[in-house]
Amino acid sequence: MPRHSAPQQPTWLRPRLVVAFVVATAGLVTAVWLPTRNDSADAAERNRSTDRLSRSLPAFADDFSGRRGSTVDPGKWALRTDRVNSGVQFSQSVRNARLDGDGKLVIVMRDEGREASFSTARLYTRGTLRGTAGHVEARIKVPADEGLRPTFELVSAVRTSTGALNLLADPVKDDNFHTYAVDWKPGEVTFSVDGSPVRREPLRGVDTGQPFRLALSLIVGDNRRGVDLPARMVVDSVSFSGADASAEPPATTPPTSEVPTTPPAGEPTTAPTTEPPTSEPTTPPTTTPPAATTPPTTPPTSAPPAAAEWAPFTDYVAGQLVTFKKVEYQVLETHTSLPGWEPTALPALFKKV
Repeated sequence: MPRHSAPQQPTWLRPRLVVAFVVATAGLVTAVWLPTRNDSADAAERNRSTDRLSRSLPAFADDFSGRRGSTVDPGKWALRTDRVNSGVQFSQSVRNARLDGDGKLVIVMRDEGREASFSTARLYTRGTLRGTAGHVEARIKVPADEGLRPTFELVSAVRTSTGALNLLADPVKDDNFHTYAVDWKPGEVTFSVDGSPVRREPLRGVDTGQPFRLALSLIVGDNRRGVDLPARMVVDSVSFSGADASAEPPATTPPTSEVPTTPPAGEPTTAPTTEPPTSEPTTPPTTTPPAATTPPTTPPTSAPPAAAEWAPFTDYVAGQLVTFKKVEYQVLETHTSLPGWEPTALPALFKKV
């Protein structure tokens, strides 16, 4: 061995072997950790889904405000992307569902140029709704073509195989806007158009005591020959307000008017006697004119404070006034606001003034 050469390092201390050992150890740890992480993520997702169902909203509203050509509010609506047996493809494209920039949603049914191939949109509320009693309404203009089938439905969020309540089962096809509504309570549902009831029937198909969703769509019917496409259904607004019909209303006591127990006496039975003065007064009575009285004045009341702009995480008291998007609302129930609880989204908590 040369005099200046260093002694050779042991084999187990060589850098390449050390690096290979570290890499192998890291790979083993990752292989063990990833499956448990996925299980935790799946469990968290299931819990979030359960929480969403358990926190069904008692109210919902959308006036479809937004930029022309943009899509609907993704926090309120989701769009299906599947294909149905009739050859209709549901799409998320703004060609099939878009805002017109004037506070309206336009749903378009298109012929894609292939045999039995159509595209359209089907929207449903992203959050679930609940109410054993409630009211749903929408202002909609449907196309006049008899070969098209517009729908505005309440569909179960739990049992998707059950039926639905379709407010557009018999739409008015005069190319004008009409307000379609449904009111329900346990065992009965009432459909109305422009405020006039059109039919009442037993409540079936959707258990409104369980979470449900609102759905909008426009598809082609069985009689599709001669259908003029593209066709458009225009939605101006949608709203829902629900309640628990099993809750007893607060007991109220009707105001009672005080009835006197003793009737007022009639004319006195004995006339009052006035004794004449025994002697004339030596000094004529002086009459002092009453002092000039100043009519009572009502102290000026200070003007009510201006309504504050609505904000989340704020305590609001019933009767308080707030503004949202330059519109004034009155608070109906005392509550603490949260993100997503804007006055336009919760008509059960706010009333437009």
